Amino acid sequence: MYITESTELSNWMERASLDGRYGIDIEFIRERTYYPQLALIQISVGSDLALLDPLGDVDLSPLIATVDDPAIIKVVHAGSQDLEILENLSGSIPRAVFDTQIASAFIGLGLQPSYAATCGQLLDVVVEKGESWTDWLRRPLTQAQEIYALDDVRHLLPLHDVLVSQLEKEGRLPWALDEMKKYERDTTYHPPLDVQVRKVKRSGTLKERGLGLLGELFRWREDEAQKKDRPRRRIISDEVLVEVARRSPPDEDGLRKIRGLDPRDLRRHGTGLLAAVARGNAIEEGDLPVILRRRRLEPQEEAAVELATSALRALCRAKRIAPPLVARGDDVESLVRDHYGSCLVAADHNLLHGWRGELFGESLIGFLEGKFQLGFDVESGFPDLRPSR
Repeated sequence: MYITESTELSNWMERASLDGRYGIDIEFIRERTYYPQLALIQISVGSDLALLDPLGDVDLSPLIATVDDPAIIKVVHAGSQDLEILENLSGSIPRAVFDTQIASAFIGLGLQPSYAATCGQLLDVVVEKGESWTDWLRRPLTQAQEIYALDDVRHLLPLHDVLVSQLEKEGRLPWALDEMKKYERDTTYHPPLDVQVRKVKRSGTLKERGLGLLGELFRWREDEAQKKDRPRRRIISDEVLVEVARRSPPDEDGLRKIRGLDPRDLRRHGTGLLAAVARGNAIEEGDLPVILRRRRLEPQEEAAVELATSALRALCRAKRIAPPLVARGDDVESLVRDHYGSCLVAADHNLLHGWRGELFGESLIGFLEGKFQLGFDVESGFPDLRPSR
């Protein structure tokens, strides 16, 4: 059950190389630290399953060496956090990832089907999930934990077989693989600072200067969290960070007036906070973040957004693809705005390139131009877009 020797792990990875794939799942705990605490690694090669205990003395190098190997498919389910750990361990961007959750969304199983639900629908097997919130760092692991952990990879390769077969049959495999390419982008693991800053709670209430300050405060908090290996919120909460950016306190007296900063926080972080505020205030006006202020939609544009959104949802259901996988809430509105403003650039819209453009984008543009109309396919019973008469 356990791989305890590096030579044994090397043999497993050699077999995986010959097979061209392996399944992997990782148990970790992150509640009290910045970096995930790696607790257990489960792998499947062929029909064999094994556990790797990273808290022991087994050398993980043979496994880590495969992370960026494009010739070996890494089969995961909802693997974003597992792949983040592998990227951090290896220092390499993962290659050749097949995520069974993403693949399932292309054959009508919904946006984020669970591993248990996917196994139930595609393999007709029951997967118990009773141990998911146990303490994976405690040793020894219980037999129930070990069985649960092995079950998490037991069905990954059979799922891979079924999903690839069905996706190929429906001509959708290239679409699913294209979507999984996100795991091969550096920005997936290291998003730009401005993207991270705009995800801070209540950051949208700030003006340009405030966003500039928030960027410096965020960078300071990130450094502190990494150095101390503590969650960001345990350093300073998002709400307090935004309030510091809004008020731009010049000294400790100003910091004391901010709700949520207690004396202990001031002793620990006062100097760092004020230094970040000073750096934010030193940013030149032309270098501050730009806030795009959208004009109010005209009545005909509002109607177009509603109709285009309804048409997109109908098309997604007809093609058995989860609508949120295709477009976020504001994607259609952005498309309509640019179309009516005669400033539509395909590269600016996910809906107009890749598999999304092939499936939906061109039809939606035709719909907005009056070249297509929404109707019903009599045979399937689903709505579709067809040329206007």
